[in-house]
Amino acid sequence: MCIISSKLFKVAISSFLIILSPTVAHDLKHQRRAIGRIKSPTGVMSSKSLPKSLLITGGGKEISKIQNEKNLSTPLDRSLAVFQSSSFFIILSVALVAFSPAPALVEKIGTDRATSILSILSAGAAFAEIILSPALGSLIDVLGRKSALVCTLLLLTLANGAVSLKPTVLTICTAKFVGSLCVGLFFIASQAIVSDISASSPELMSSTLGLQYSLVGAGFFVGAIAAGRLSELGLAISYGCSTMVTAFTAILVYFGMRETLLPSKKIPFNSATTRKLLVQSPLSCTKILFRHSKQVQMLAIILMLQSLPQFMGDVFQIFAKTEWNLSTKEFSSFVAMFGFCNICANIAGSLLVRKLGLRQFTAIATISAILGPIGAIFFSFRGLVVGSIVGFIGSAQSLGVIGALVSEGTKAGVAQGELAGERSSFIALFKVIGPILYSFIYVQGKKQFGFTSLPFLFNALLAIGAFIISQIYIS
Repeated sequence: MCIISSKLFKVAISSFLIILSPTVAHDLKHQRRAIGRIKSPTGVMSSKSLPKSLLITGGGKEISKIQNEKNLSTPLDRSLAVFQSSSFFIILSVALVAFSPAPALVEKIGTDRATSILSILSAGAAFAEIILSPALGSLIDVLGRKSALVCTLLLLTLANGAVSLKPTVLTICTAKFVGSLCVGLFFIASQAIVSDISASSPELMSSTLGLQYSLVGAGFFVGAIAAGRLSELGLAISYGCSTMVTAFTAILVYFGMRETLLPSKKIPFNSATTRKLLVQSPLSCTKILFRHSKQVQMLAIILMLQSLPQFMGDVFQIFAKTEWNLSTKEFSSFVAMFGFCNICANIAGSLLVRKLGLRQFTAIATISAILGPIGAIFFSFRGLVVGSIVGFIGSAQSLGVIGALVSEGTKAGVAQGELAGERSSFIALFKVIGPILYSFIYVQGKKQFGFTSLPFLFNALLAIGAFIISQIYIS
């Protein structure tokens, strides 16, 4: 196990260093400039501009707060590097066991029960994310981002560790459910961290998100390849390696990362507000559409239109097997190719969004996203492959929209953790709706019209809608 973990760690570090290229250094330079100044009651003030007498005598609570906040942002480059690397490692740990529950449960309880239980776990995790996201988003505005990351990693470590020690149906199902929730919580916290660092510059934020998403894609790509080899060694080995990765990441974040939420930005804890959010949460998944400005509402709708094709669920795999006669190996190869395109798209997107601006980049990326579905409609599987490769930048189409959305939230004075929670809860709604919707479209298209490619036509129409709205509401 140690040898395998060592190899995985070397692969992870190598991938991280390849992707964390001069682009990051350039971003860090701009981020230090942006955060190196702290606002005081009289304007913008840096620590160097403070009179020595004030520093020596204390100069009051305001000066002390300014100095403390300045100190928090000093090691920004190291904290950002640790945060970005944690994105890679947590997805790596999840990918290492992503394909383990299904065959293990089939072996223990049979195909029918395993399929039913896995479907219930997926739907349950998505529904739990809808319920918890708003409250968790508010809590990270109270407790801080670092605490949320560390707790998420420790919870994932305990769940996977239990399976590695005793792989039973209960521990496997628990780890599957907890893993889904932890990934959702991680992305809520990570969105808030990126907002803390670069909310004042939407282009910089989109660039930083592009780098993070490329690391996420790389983590899943490396983890998926390693998972195939680890599966031959047994369930305990797979979950054991995943446990060591998450434990290492928790230690890395705890000791290597500073809190990005400044003390002056923290919100006092209000138990009544938290209870209210939990009670209202089944309906709060649409809160982002009603409690903010029209600009925020329309940006959320664009994000929904761009995200919905990602939630086809098992419908796409069934379609590929039924209509295109793809074997499991061929389908896996396509998924790996698409994952690689996603990595390239986010790396390129992190550069292009700063050169082209949010509006122009979103236009190009959204149009590119149409090529894959159009290729599938007219030229079947090969058309989808060619369209996905040519229009690879479409995988990064949400970068500009998220940057604009966070920027609008900042202008309106909305806490970033709260906004991240609302956004995650809204998108989680379509994790539940998506598979059902696409199943209905596929079955009815085939039954009523004899047109099996209706899901791809639907995706093309979604992209066209996102393009039109984005050109109106993204400045």
